[in-house]
Amino acid sequence: MTDAPSMLIGHGIPENRSLLCAWHERQLSNDLQWLERNLPDLTEYRINRAYGHKNGGGGNAGTAPAPVRETLHDLLYADDDHGYPGLQGTLYEWVRSLKLNLRESAPLADMVYRIANHPKLDEHPSTPVYAEPVHGLVRKLRRFLTDDDGETVLYGPCPANGCLGQLSGYADAETAKCPQCGFSMPVALIRAERVKRLLQSEAVRTRGELLDIIKACGMRVNRSTLRSWIHRGQLPQQGEDTYSNPLYRFSDFYRLASGLSEDADVWEIMQVSQNQSKEGDNK
Repeated sequence: MTDAPSMLIGHGIPENRSLLCAWHERQLSNDLQWLERNLPDLTEYRINRAYGHKNGGGGNAGTAPAPVRETLHDLLYADDDHGYPGLQGTLYEWVRSLKLNLRESAPLADMVYRIANHPKLDEHPSTPVYAEPVHGLVRKLRRFLTDDDGETVLYGPCPANGCLGQLSGYADAETAKCPQCGFSMPVALIRAERVKRLLQSEAVRTRGELLDIIKACGMRVNRSTLRSWIHRGQLPQQGEDTYSNPLYRFSDFYRLASGLSEDADVWEIMQVSQNQSKEGDNK
């Protein structure tokens, strides 16, 4: 005796109702299959190589470029600048939604396997929620594997007349190039021009915001140093926000933190940046 197709009780609708369209079903299947194939390489060989380890994570810490370490580690395990989790956090949230019995510390490959083999994955309401961020992370990880030395960094629109391309290059490259027209430009000059525009900005922020933004810029300023600059009048107040918190121009704060003069041009900015890099290398 054969079983009749199962139906949703009281509705007469087949139980197997995917919440994804056919295109997104294929996309999700491809993403999960790609992760199953490549996670052992990413979480064992490549991340160990990035940290200077040999097979299995043994050996001493190495001197791999920081962008390689941070890019791969952040994609796998850290939250991004907007607070969205990396692959581990996203998969674990999905695992919990699917009520799978796995710990947060479970290997990523185990999470992917259990999710991919969930009997009602396409029907579960959590699938559309998590399939899209997983796809975005897979795209970034694919690019990481394509660029063997690390990710390709986009430095902004190409300045060549009429070109709609983007200047790009490896994270540790000295020159960025437009793949469309071939125009190239020193990365140091691109960054210096960005700093110059920042120094001309009138944007104001609270003390806490100043410290958070300067940290994101790769510099660290202690709260006591910030208070000292304010007390001595080096960082004048520029009004208050709606909660009566004092506001300060970020350009003034950046200038103090970087040691740049008030009328710094791009060449001074490049020189200061070069000197700071040398000091960092000598520590």
